[in-house]
Amino acid sequence: MPELTLEEETFGDKRRHFNKLVADAVASNHYELTPTSDTDSDIDNLLKIEIACKTRNVDYVIEAMKSKDMLYAATAIKKSTWLITDPQYANIINPEYLHTQLKPYMTTKAFNKLLLHIRLNLKDESRVETFYKYCKDKDTAYHWLQNCSMAFIENVIKNERLVPKWLFKRLCKRSSHFFAYNTRVELHPHERGQLVLFMLKSHTDDVLNILEDKTVSYVPKLGKKRTQFLLKTCPHRIFDNITKYNASLDTSVLIKHINKDEIGTFLHKHANELGYYWKVKKLNEFIRKMDEYERVEFIRKSFIDKTDMIFKKDAMKRFNEVQTHSYQWYEFFPFDMAFTKIKNLIQKQTSPSERCAMLSVLVTCAKHNAEHITTLLTYVFEKHINIPFKFKIKFINNLLSNVSTHEFDEATWNKLNEIFHSMDVYTETENDVQLCLESIIMRKVLNDEPVPEVIKQKCTFNSFKNIVKTLNVEQKRKLFTYLFDSLLVKVKHKTSKKKSDFEETVNTLQNMFILLNDWDKTLTDFPIVIEKIKELIKAKEENNWTTDMSCLYNVNKSWRKYMFEESLSLSLCEETCLNALKHKPQLLTRHDKQIHTLRTNDTVSLRRVLAKLRVYWPDSLARYWTEAYMQSLNEPTGQKSVIKGLFVLLTANQVVELSKKYVPNDFNINWGDTDQFDINMRKNIAKHLYMARPLVPLDTVLWYAKGDYLQYSVPSLNSMLPNLDVVESEEYLPKLLNAPVSLQKFGLHLAFWKFKPSELKSIFSKVWQSSNNASIRGVIFEHTYNQMCTVRNETTEKDLWQLLIMFIDSLSLEESTGIHKKLSDVARVPISIRGDYYMKSYEYLTSLPESADCKKYVSNLLSYAHIAMELLNEDFVINKLLSPAESKFESLHEYGYVKSLACFILCGRDEENQVQRFRKIIPIIDVFFQNWNSIKGESDPYQISFEEFLTNLVNHFIEYFEKKYLALPIPAKVFAKLLTKIENDLSVSENYIIFTSWKLVTTYIKLLSELIETENDCQYNDMKLFPSFGVAITRHLKEDCDEYGPIVHHRFATAFEKALAMLRIRDDKMKLEILRHVLNDDEFVPAYLVVSNVMPKDPHNETEHLQTEILQKLKINPSPVVQVHFYNDFWEYPVD
Repeated sequence: MPELTLEEETFGDKRRHFNKLVADAVASNHYELTPTSDTDSDIDNLLKIEIACKTRNVDYVIEAMKSKDMLYAATAIKKSTWLITDPQYANIINPEYLHTQLKPYMTTKAFNKLLLHIRLNLKDESRVETFYKYCKDKDTAYHWLQNCSMAFIENVIKNERLVPKWLFKRLCKRSSHFFAYNTRVELHPHERGQLVLFMLKSHTDDVLNILEDKTVSYVPKLGKKRTQFLLKTCPHRIFDNITKYNASLDTSVLIKHINKDEIGTFLHKHANELGYYWKVKKLNEFIRKMDEYERVEFIRKSFIDKTDMIFKKDAMKRFNEVQTHSYQWYEFFPFDMAFTKIKNLIQKQTSPSERCAMLSVLVTCAKHNAEHITTLLTYVFEKHINIPFKFKIKFINNLLSNVSTHEFDEATWNKLNEIFHSMDVYTETENDVQLCLESIIMRKVLNDEPVPEVIKQKCTFNSFKNIVKTLNVEQKRKLFTYLFDSLLVKVKHKTSKKKSDFEETVNTLQNMFILLNDWDKTLTDFPIVIEKIKELIKAKEENNWTTDMSCLYNVNKSWRKYMFEESLSLSLCEETCLNALKHKPQLLTRHDKQIHTLRTNDTVSLRRVLAKLRVYWPDSLARYWTEAYMQSLNEPTGQKSVIKGLFVLLTANQVVELSKKYVPNDFNINWGDTDQFDINMRKNIAKHLYMARPLVPLDTVLWYAKGDYLQYSVPSLNSMLPNLDVVESEEYLPKLLNAPVSLQKFGLHLAFWKFKPSELKSIFSKVWQSSNNASIRGVIFEHTYNQMCTVRNETTEKDLWQLLIMFIDSLSLEESTGIHKKLSDVARVPISIRGDYYMKSYEYLTSLPESADCKKYVSNLLSYAHIAMELLNEDFVINKLLSPAESKFESLHEYGYVKSLACFILCGRDEENQVQRFRKIIPIIDVFFQNWNSIKGESDPYQISFEEFLTNLVNHFIEYFEKKYLALPIPAKVFAKLLTKIENDLSVSENYIIFTSWKLVTTYIKLLSELIETENDCQYNDMKLFPSFGVAITRHLKEDCDEYGPIVHHRFATAFEKALAMLRIRDDKMKLEILRHVLNDDEFVPAYLVVSNVMPKDPHNETEHLQTEILQKLKINPSPVVQVHFYNDFWEYPVD
């Protein structure tokens, strides 16, 4: 078959001709599919591949996919969708065949592309499930799962694995049925609200239930549409839980759903709890929507006279830090009232800046009323005309930004103009009065008055874009005509003889483009602009100037077609070259001088242009560019771009020949040599060999990967090694592993990328045993560790762990810090071997001398101890990890140490084992108690650490319980043993709060244990616990009152609050439910005093009924002491 040439000029025409050739060949059945060859042109090879795809020649297509030329492989993949979708080829498109018959012979990049194409196009659910099962242990399995059958997906989510957020959203869009599995998603509990928000309209109640869940700490921003939807469909639910939703709702929409006469009531009720004391903008939005009279009264009482404040005292202090001046409130007053008030304040104020700020408040009041503006300007002119310029300009700029001055009547304008004169607007100064100048221009132009020359000279360009919408048709015409003509005069009167004049004209033309664009004009209606561009281009070329003119080309993308002929002169870049190939390739030849500059510019990439030239213009532009590059090869500048260009345009054989020509004889670079030409040439060749198509043999890179040139070969090695097929990898691996150390690392990388874990074990162990180089051993260890952490197959994990054990056992003192770092990174290790890994790493790292500088890695292990505790051997923890503590932890009272102590006890396999573990750490607790009073006062570190220990016991038990973690036992017995230990070893009277709070915690845990015996599915903070817990609290209080007297109620209340905090009972509803049951004996006064002390002081809608019930009980209790406490604690919340 003679070599095919596409004679058409443009890229589109060539492509259409090519497609016709394919269609004609298929229709006539007149073609010969010889194998693709390096000696044939790209068009010939692509034609054969596309014909094979059209005629479903399976063998030919598969061979094309195996091609080392990515263009051919990608074309075969893209054009053979039928191979994927047609069931008759299922014997080929299945994971087993692909991985055993195709993958070994395909480049990695091509194989990944094929898998992606299959995943995007294969819709047969049963076949997709086969792919999922094949790679279920890898993260890529998620991408297959989304196209499996509904039942299959549901089973996987239920029983096998959590899914990522992106997959959950896709599944829900496929079927809302999957929404029910929102708890089976990989995320933190507080992120669930954001996750489900996209289902708000279809599953409103379900989504709101999740948003209101206590584990969701914040509700994501809802925006206007979602806020509108919620307030329309379920307003009562939102307003009843406004504290939860407030930060997420769009305030402007929320206000619309509150009656104007109810806004004040809403703010009095909710402003404090919604935090409006620091969200002043939100508060102002509410105030602005009130009726005028109500607004004035509300502001006066709440913020000026402060007779009926909406914020509490502490909140008001914060508010005053934000809203620092009371006069700022007058912006919400009617102008007459505000004007009178502020005039009086100004008379008392001596600071010019404060006076200016007060006047600016009046602008806000007056801006919608011409009469008020006149009054304000008259007042300023008469009373404040002499204030310093820097204050006056602030007021004027504020006024001009809020008022349309061109609508002023003559008298008002004259007042403003006199103020302008007082500011020297009409004289040459360096003061910035741009807004004043623009205001004058608007006024003069729209009233057909001449603009003073000084104003024209001082005013910088502005398109008045923000003003356009406020003008009528005639006003728009006048203003645009003035602006355009002003710029046109500048362009016409400037010559291009001097570079400075040329650059000024370019800037003026840019302003003209911006003006035309902002006013939605059509460029072709202003031919003079295009003509001026041509003049500037001519002047630029004649004078060899380098001024950037792309600012003219990039203003409006749709205008580029009108400047097509000048595009390369205006914006010399890859995009314009591609556009020229699409519409008129001759431009590249016509502008050869500029193109040469682009070709030799090291900072510009022309890869897309060069790729198209090579395929579609092989005998014309591609050949010319290749010759141009070859001529530039020996020039001192642009070497990098020349090498890159040649490597894209030349065939692989030509690249090899060129590279061979410059292979150095001596691989040690003489950096003192003044002639660096050959050195730079070799460096650029080594760096960019990966750009050739198809990839050159790896041996070509290895020619340069020696001595000082190895560092420059790294980009090519990193790009080419992962892309080798399996067969090539097996060929090159021995070469690399037997090379010098610096290259041997790449062999280890190749083994990690290309070989199975079972093969890696043999490869890595051989290299480890034969090498003592710390760097090589570090790479081997890191790759083995990474493979073990990602393989997700328990058998393979354990095999690799055995290999790592061998490595660890043979480590010397001189190993790289990379190994030490991996040893301390336990979190990534599979759960099946995490405990063994932790203990092995700990023993090795703690055996090293101080000179190894491993303290930080041991600290990392210690900080992770509480997380890995359930996997660690009991004797290891007692004998090595926790004793003696000072040898590893900073001290006995370090936070990580007490946390580990707590987790060690909790992770006992049953209650008896928990007690046994507790007995083993009693010597450590004795150390706390023996040093209890070593430092007097609250800062005693041993007291603080023991309290941290208690808190960690409760916190980690809650975490284990809520996650149903390893089905760990309820620690009721061990908590009771610890309570006895505290009672026996410490003075209870001196440590009453610690002892009593732990007694209450122990009681709660005991009640929980009893509840679980009857109800397996109860929650940690189950409401069923609270009645018995409340009664138990009363019982303990009675016991203490009997022992210490009724005055103990105050200390008991403190201990009670401490216990609630430790138990994470923070929700007001839960607290109130417990307190309700504490009041189970009407005659036991101390219980009422404790409840009065502990009860939440801020009422909420959802707990109002409980609060009212408890407050009523407190109010009617006949005890005078209870009454004193009641009226002192709840004076702000009277009960009807």
